[in-house]
Order: sequence, then C-alpha cells, then structure tokens
Amino acid sequence: MRTVRGMLAVAVTGWVGFVAGGACAAEPLKPARLLVVTVTAGFRHGSIGTAEPVLEELGRTSGLYHCDYLRVPEGKPAQPRAPKRKEGTTDEEWQKQEAEFKAEDEKFRAADALWQKVLQEQFALVFAPEALAAFDGVIFCNTTGDLPIPDLAAFLAWLKTGKAFIGMHAATDTLKSDDRYRDLVGGIFAGHPWNGNGEHAFVVHEPGHPLSRMLPERFRWQDEIYQYDTRFDPGTVRVLVSLDMAASFPREPWHVPVSWIRDYGQGRVFYTNFGHNDVTWKTPMFRQHMQEGMTWALKRSEAVATPNPEVQAAEYLRSVVAAAASASGGNADEMLAKATAKIARDPGWAVALRPMLLKLREADAAGRSELYTTLRGELDK
Repeated sequence: MRTVRGMLAVAVTGWVGFVAGGACAAEPLKPARLLVVTVTAGFRHGSIGTAEPVLEELGRTSGLYHCDYLRVPEGKPAQPRAPKRKEGTTDEEWQKQEAEFKAEDEKFRAADALWQKVLQEQFALVFAPEALAAFDGVIFCNTTGDLPIPDLAAFLAWLKTGKAFIGMHAATDTLKSDDRYRDLVGGIFAGHPWNGNGEHAFVVHEPGHPLSRMLPERFRWQDEIYQYDTRFDPGTVRVLVSLDMAASFPREPWHVPVSWIRDYGQGRVFYTNFGHNDVTWKTPMFRQHMQEGMTWALKRSEAVATPNPEVQAAEYLRSVVAAAASASGGNADEMLAKATAKIARDPGWAVALRPMLLKLREADAAGRSELYTTLRGELDK
C-alpha cells in the first residue's frame, strides 16, 4: 500500500518500472494496481477511515489488486465560524468580535490557498498521463465536491482505453456540475431522504448476476441512500439493485437505483451507493458485492452489462403506483397487478411513460394528484 507521498518519490525517479510492468498486469494471477482517491472537497464521510483499510485488505487477501492512495494532504486549515451577535452585546463588544473574526478569516484564507496549491500539485502529478499509465483503474471512494483533476477529458479518455472506474457511495456527489463526469458515473446526487439512521428496503433485479447474487432478492439494510437528479440516463446503465419504494419511507413516486454497471468505451464502470455507514464496510455481504464489482470492472470476470431501461422503467412505475395508492387510498395490489400485466404485454409501455412520471418529481400536491389520476387512466386502458 502506497500513499501519494510514495508516488511523488516514484515520479521523481520515473515511471518506467510501472509502465514496463503494464503488460504483465493483464496476466490473470498478477494483481492489478488501483488508484484509490479519498479526497473530499465537500462533505467528508467518517467511514472513509474504515473504507481505506478494508479496500487494502480485500486487495491483499483476494490477490486481485494493490492500492495506491490519493488522500487529503495533511494540515488542512480549519475555517473559522462567523460570530453571531448575542442579545445584550454592546456595539463596542460586537465590533471587537467582528474584527477578531476578520483577522482569523484572513489567516485562514492565506493558509487555505497554500494548502489548495499542495492539493492541486498532487492531482497534477497523479493524474498526469505518465502516472495514470501505471494503473489498471481508479476507485473514487466517498469523494465529494470539485476535485482538482487537471484535465478531466484526458482522464475520461484514459478510462475509455480499457480501464476500470469504481465508484462508492459519494462518488456521485463529486463534480456534480460536469455532464462529462455525470455520463461516466451514471447519476448525480440530489439529496438523501433515506438517511443512514433508517433501515430501508431493496430489490435485486437479477438475483443470478455475479455482482448481485450475494444479495437476497428482497432485503432490508441500514445505510444512507441517494436519489439522483433528472440527468440520470437509464439507457446507459444496467441497474442491478434499486430501492424498494413500496416498502421504504419516505415513499416517493420515482425510481431510485442503488447499484449499476456499464461499459465505458473499452473500459468498465461499477457503482454502488452503499458505503455511507461505517458498519457497512464491515459487513461480509457488502464486501463480496464490492469485490465482485471490482473484479468485473478490472475484466477479471464477465457479466452482462447491457443497459436495462425496461427493468428500470418497470421499477419506476411500481414506485409511482405505491405512492399513488398511498396518496389516494386506492388498492395498491390491484393497481400493481394491472401495471404488471401491461408491462408483460409490452415492456416498452413503462418506458414510454417515463417523461410523464418524471414530472412528479417537481409537482406540487395538486400536480401530483392530477398525474396520479392520469396514471390510473393509463392502467385502465
């Protein structure tokens, strides 16, 4: 296991040894080399401290890969909090508090500029073409915010040459405004109504798939689950696990994918939303799910990755039916039976409804009621 400090030393002496070993990395029994990024430019998950040794342990015990870590540099300055004027504070006292905060904030900004420069230098080094050539893939483990990748287009092009991209939990809360990254990872974070303190329900769409066969077909698990913004494109990914909306709370009328895979040029992408809670990383079922995903992404195993928009659309419709029945007092079982029968006759029917169903995400109570009525009319046709 090497950190970015060790990688800096390697860069000084040259990457020839790593590049020369690249041909051997394709041999089935030789461990791959993965760059594990745990840098955060936004919220930082406490579970990163557990995830890092778990990833190292899995790679070592399985013989599948070795890890090199790109971590947050040491010495990150703490931003001072702006004071709040308390009742009874005199003007003189308040002016003094403001002046002290201003001085502290100026010190922070100067220190932070130096720290940011170190971070940018690390990314410039590690994401340089000659450095990336040493790796078989990259893991974004609970990364957040706008990571200072010097040339995102070059990084994405490198992945498309046949590399692995593995995203865990907050990898979808990263580079959120960049559509190129959204296309890579599949979805972009848009809140988590299903928080880490709750136990939520899940459905596995393919119980026999290598990346999901270790999971029960329907199960409950305590972890934080993200929803994704409307840029999520079901035509580009194969969703393996989804939130079972009918058995979860809050019950929202839309589909929430949880784990998916896709081909990306000649490369492969594996993403799992699990990984917010510390205990998740200690759970054998999650570790196996993660390991099988990494094995597939590294091309050490084969599995179907063809996008499944029909499956996603059907799950979307089930979620809407559950929410519509709950809101209107309708019979959920009858409505679901009608939807299931229509999907069986024409899988494309649910896909065609997606534009209408997407409107539910932004609709107010009256708008939702109207759309639910329209849906019931579609079910009765």
